[in-house]
Amino acid sequence: MSKVEILREMEYAVTHIRERVLDEKARGHKVIGCLPILIPEELVHASGAFPVGIWGAERLPIVRAAEYYPPYACSVVQSITELAIAGAYDGLDGVLISCLCDTLKCVTQSFPLTCPSVKPIFVKHPQNHRLEGAVTYFIRELEGVRAQLETLTGRQITEEALCQSIEIYNENRKEMIAFARLLAEKPGLLTCRERHTVIKARYFMRKEEHTRLMRELNGMLCASTAPSFEGIKVYVSGVMLEPSHILDVMDELGYTIVGDELAHESRQFNHLVPEALSQLERLARQVQTYEGEAFLYDPRKTRGERVARAAKEAGADAVLFALMKFCDTDEYDLPWVRCAAQEADLPFLHLELEQTMQSAEPLRTRLQAFAEQLTHTC
Repeated sequence: MSKVEILREMEYAVTHIRERVLDEKARGHKVIGCLPILIPEELVHASGAFPVGIWGAERLPIVRAAEYYPPYACSVVQSITELAIAGAYDGLDGVLISCLCDTLKCVTQSFPLTCPSVKPIFVKHPQNHRLEGAVTYFIRELEGVRAQLETLTGRQITEEALCQSIEIYNENRKEMIAFARLLAEKPGLLTCRERHTVIKARYFMRKEEHTRLMRELNGMLCASTAPSFEGIKVYVSGVMLEPSHILDVMDELGYTIVGDELAHESRQFNHLVPEALSQLERLARQVQTYEGEAFLYDPRKTRGERVARAAKEAGADAVLFALMKFCDTDEYDLPWVRCAAQEADLPFLHLELEQTMQSAEPLRTRLQAFAEQLTHTC
């Protein structure tokens, strides 16, 4: 396949989610939705079901979801609820819902009401995740998730099946890590929009299929000559960089993304599942590998240092913090990330956005002014 064909197939997965779900259902597979964040998809895969990402929708007017949340609730959760009320998830057999922030905890109560035909399964992570006791706790929680998935799918999740699924996911993570590294080494090979599509397609494709395409794409990118890029290389922090017309604006203004720690993107694949005595323990110990994770206990607030260090390693000219409006976890971390970037002599821009915003023009003004400032400084 050519690069254009690979990107087109990934774009199809991102823009035709319903068709992919119906195709899996037609093949006799259960389909399980996975809400943000850190959902153990390997358990879903090992059950024979198809995991599909649920991260809301772009530019969706919020009407009925306002009955369940105050206006200052995160737009991602509000759009998920709006879609649930509209019946968008009725074709799913179940959903996995984490409880990693106050708004997601509300979803555990609202989803059964707004989408009663779909079985909710709650994934309760340990907040103080570096403790050894947290592993014991999370193994018990994962045992409950596994049992509910087995009942839902009618298929036992064996150690062998789970081990195989973990290896399939780890292979995908390795390809994605290599992909991100290639775009840092050769800025400008893909547009911001194309990079986003490649990563987002993971949510709506079988991981085996996505890994196959990624191997081909990485091979092409590795063999490609680095373009003469004269624009602005940014490292992006935050929850997500959507609605995606923001990416089009960045492309127009000469930005390229050389790395990120977005919850919607790289934080999904930067941590491999480690070895352990059992497969559930492997999944439980993966959470221990996270450092500076906004949704987990981080008393030293190391996220800022990690962002600044990663931005420097990626060769970024600046740090862009995509602040999801009303996201408490990111609002708490914003000052730490800003200070760390400034101490590392990295220009810093924070954009407040909502997934449901209809226009990127207000953000265009800030991105353009920031680009002009950097150009003038250089």
